[in-house]
Amino acid sequence: MRRLAVILAAAGTMLAAPALATDPADTVKVVLKFVKRTDGAAFAARFDPASCHACSLDGTPYYSANNSRETVIALNVPRSRSLELAFDTPGDNVRRVIVEGGDVPFRVGQGHGVVQLAPLTSDAITAAEFATHIVEPGMVLRFEHADPERRSGDYASGPMPTVQRDAANVLEFAQREVVRELGLGAYVERGGLGRIQIMGFDTNTPHGHMDSPPHMHMHLRWPQNTGTQIGHFYIGPDGLLTHTVAGVKGLGAGQRTFGRGQAFTSVGPDGRGVYTHTITPDGELDLGRAGERPCRIGPLGQFGFASGATVQCPGQPARKIAVRDDMRLGAIMVTTDDIAEVFRYDTDTGKLLSPAHVESPGPSVYVEAN
Repeated sequence: MRRLAVILAAAGTMLAAPALATDPADTVKVVLKFVKRTDGAAFAARFDPASCHACSLDGTPYYSANNSRETVIALNVPRSRSLELAFDTPGDNVRRVIVEGGDVPFRVGQGHGVVQLAPLTSDAITAAEFATHIVEPGMVLRFEHADPERRSGDYASGPMPTVQRDAANVLEFAQREVVRELGLGAYVERGGLGRIQIMGFDTNTPHGHMDSPPHMHMHLRWPQNTGTQIGHFYIGPDGLLTHTVAGVKGLGAGQRTFGRGQAFTSVGPDGRGVYTHTITPDGELDLGRAGERPCRIGPLGQFGFASGATVQCPGQPARKIAVRDDMRLGAIMVTTDDIAEVFRYDTDTGKLLSPAHVESPGPSVYVEAN
């Protein structure tokens, strides 16, 4: 009887207690970036909990940050709710507020600001990223910007990895050239194999992404992500490649290391090899379709790939590639032989501002079928 009374009392307590809006199952995480009008160490914004009793600061390391460019705040907020969140903004030093890849409505006055947040059904945590995405058929190139003012995590102190970052910049565009030369982007898109992703490394630890030591990537993101083999191609202080560490997403498989001279083949969802990377004994890179003669990506100068690269594909003339990132202007300058490309980007977010495609002609214009 006593046991039954205890169970009934506990059940009554549970029934009487209201469901908490802050239950993790009912909340999502959101990262807001408050861009400062003027550079400075002071926080541009602090969350006012009175504006949302069901919200709380999220304490996950490196999800929040403050530097001379921005204040980044991570919150747990109710799922699927339209919210207006208040922040103390001393000095009215907030120029804009970013969630994910774009601006959100923000009004401010007399040291107080309000953010209008759209209903979120899942976490929105990428606002602190500072990278430019260049999209082509079957491929996306993610170009990270190594801003010394935003440095964090393993890159928070000591010399900036300038040589390695410059080398990654060049290697990203050299791999893009190989993807184009061999038609790999069209191949994976036509076969529904996913999308090739070419990336370098972050130096500002956005949402805890401790992207170190310096490296670059080129991996085939499978349609449902699980099974994607992600290789980290590490870059030494001499600007040359040292080794590859590869893992598989979502399958619990262990990582595997490929040294210089060892081939790493990326496999598609159909079980067939798509392309193969091999770091040469000299720290250069061979890249080609699986089972075929590869292209050779070699360094141009005394600082390894940081000085530029040559791309030599079978039966094709060698191409010279150089890359420069001007973060003051917000422009990535890429030269391929005598071709000069300029990719302009938002210096607060990295978002590509240069036009990515030409609008279709008017409906009366005859267009050839592809």
